[in-house]
Order: sequence, then C-alpha cells, then structure tokens
Amino acid sequence: MAAEGSGLQRELGPGPKPDALCPEHGQGLGWFCGSERRPVCAACVGPGGRCRGHRVRRAKEHAEELRNKIVDQCERLQLQSAGITKYVAEVLSGKNQRAVSTASAAREVVIQRLSLVRSLCESEEQRLLEQVHGEEERTHQSILTQRAHWAEALQKLNTIRSSLVDMLTHLDDHQLIQKEQEIFERSGISSFSRDLGFLEQGKNI
Repeated sequence: MAAEGSGLQRELGPGPKPDALCPEHGQGLGWFCGSERRPVCAACVGPGGRCRGHRVRRAKEHAEELRNKIVDQCERLQLQSAGITKYVAEVLSGKNQRAVSTASAAREVVIQRLSLVRSLCESEEQRLLEQVHGEEERTHQSILTQRAHWAEALQKLNTIRSSLVDMLTHLDDHQLIQKEQEIFERSGISSFSRDLGFLEQGKNI
C-alpha cells in the first residue's frame, strides 16, 4: 500500500506553490495553528501574536500529512472497488450458474414424477412447473438487483476517488488545509461498510 501511495504522489507532483498572505500582517502563511485549525504567518505565532502559545507547526508539514491521509483513503477506496468487482465477477456469476442448474434439475424431477400420472394430474404438473419457473425468475431478478447495486456502489467509489485525486492535483497547501473537513466528509465510506461486510456473507450463500 505504501508503494502505491508513493506512486500516486509522484504522479500528482508537489502541487501548486502557495501565494496566500496573512490578512493581518501581510506575511506568507507558512505556519498552521492546530488550536484554530487555520494557516497563519510567523508574526501570528510570535510574541504578541494571536496564536502565541497555541499548538502550531509548519503549514507544509501539516499539508503533507493531510495529503498522505488522502492518498491512504484513495487506496482504501481502490481496494474496496476491487473487492466489489471480484464479488460481482466471481460470486454472483457462480450464484447465477447454480440457480440455473438447480432450476433445470428441479424441472426434470417434476417432469419425470408427473409423467406417470399425467392423465390425472395435468393441472398439478402445470402448477408445479410454474412454481419452479417463478422461483427461477425470483432468483434471477435478485441477482440482477445485486449486480445493479454493486455497479452503483463501484461508480460511487470511483467518483469519490476521482474527486480526491482532483483535489490533490489542483489545491495548494492552504486550500487543502481549509477544505480538510469537507474532504473527509466527502470521502466518508461508512455507507459502504455494511455492504462490504455483506460480501463475505454473500460468498457462502
């Protein structure tokens, strides 16, 4: 995972150079105030500054840490996409084949058993055949629904990852810091946790 993250960072490059200035002192915003969660200048953290005594660090270091978190989030989303793709390709395909085989075998059993008393049980034969066909259709529709669900989930993951990569590419350090909360709200994956937990259960069904 670390190697993939490094590759993504190399692909994106260092990003735009910051040019924002402190509105109060007119100096470059080279520091980040952890107490107020905003970029500040050296005068803000110096003697008499409003952030004197606050938890401060260099803005570049905080931005780098934030970039690393976004890279990690992108990697997790990519792994989840791969898991969904594998589930759809392997598990759902297997379910579909088993459903077809089961329905075919059930149909043969019904035909063989009722052929002995066809003259007396034509209506019963038709009812049972329709029941088998209905179950086959229900199973097939269920699989189609799951395919559509996972296709939508996969699209959402790809959209989130593309958005994060776009932010990494176009936002400078200060813009990235200012959008920190928005970034992680946008990339939250709690809505997928339940679905992804279902993947393991679905493999055994």
